[in-house]
Amino acid sequence: MFFVTLLNQIYWVGGATLGALLCSVITFDTTGIEFVMTALFVVMFMNQWEETTDHRPALIGLISSFICLILLGADNFMLPAMALIVIIFTLDRKNLDKQEVEIL
Repeated sequence: MFFVTLLNQIYWVGGATLGALLCSVITFDTTGIEFVMTALFVVMFMNQWEETTDHRPALIGLISSFICLILLGADNFMLPAMALIVIIFTLDRKNLDKQEVEIL
């Protein structure tokens, strides 16, 4: 698995570097890309919701994001929401690990 991870890292760094170098040469209209990413995350969320019986992680993500969106506004909520989600998961790790063992 080390070499798979190494290749993934090399591909990611190479692709990001190539994209940064070619962004000024190759131009195309990116109108609508925001909608595609939003749709991707909605589909991923719905898939997780349907495939699991424990909806607490999904609800923690939704509620944390909503609270930060209301308090901080649309331009500043993402990083605090992610930090809040990580903090909640870290504090609730014992319960999540306990439920994972029960499932297995």
